[in-house]
Amino acid sequence: MDSFFYLIIFAGAIAGASAGFLGVYIVGMRMPFIGTCISHAAMAGTIIATLFKFDPQAGAIIFSVISAMSLAAIPPDKSRLDTNVGLAIVFSFLLGLTFLGIGLMENSRSEIFGLLWGSILFVQMKSVIIIALAALMIIIFSLLFNKEMKVILFSRSIASATGVHERFVYCLFLAICGITLSVNLPIIGGLMIFSLITNPAAAAYLICKGHKTVIITSTIFGILSTIIGFFASFWLDLPTGACIVLVSTLVFGLSAAYKTFFNKND
Repeated sequence: MDSFFYLIIFAGAIAGASAGFLGVYIVGMRMPFIGTCISHAAMAGTIIATLFKFDPQAGAIIFSVISAMSLAAIPPDKSRLDTNVGLAIVFSFLLGLTFLGIGLMENSRSEIFGLLWGSILFVQMKSVIIIALAALMIIIFSLLFNKEMKVILFSRSIASATGVHERFVYCLFLAICGITLSVNLPIIGGLMIFSLITNPAAAAYLICKGHKTVIITSTIFGILSTIIGFFASFWLDLPTGACIVLVSTLVFGLSAAYKTFFNKND
């Protein structure tokens, strides 16, 4: 294996770890569709930036962060709309904006459609550095706001009532989601990142107890999903993104089987 091959594996491992780590909070808050929403925000940002001759990656990050943070406008247990309804509204707006931008583009649309499937096989060192910095940002955030996020996971309204700066921490978390998912999107793809957010975290919640154990397990499952998926695609000559999705689903299936047949008393 040459150095570029190791770079691909390393990039996939970081992306899988980041998605698995974030997934613990996203699945715990019951809003897994944020991955789909942010992927379309990144696409819309890329298109708008391209149309106005700006940096496409900067546009993707800005749109993703704004879209994610807009969900914080829905107060906990004080509105007839919950977060998932907010996600649906933001998603519908971004979907319309994305296809409108695609229709206005005069040049090749391959870069835009590539965001749906990702291109881990064409990863560059610059991209690896960016996603590594995003992963470091997640770790720092989780260390600084560990107690606050635990309370928010249990209940945002209780967190607010007990004096936790719930709105600030929640808004900051959503911003980090936007940044992390948007920088990983060109590697994983919008259709793939949803599975890496949901499946490893859901599997970890099934078989683990304790917040720390769930985070570690979900992160490992995310790494395994990307690495095993990549090698499966390499050996079998199959699409990489599809293999990663299937492996992450298999991880959840095996975890569900373990919970059902070998861990019935928990």
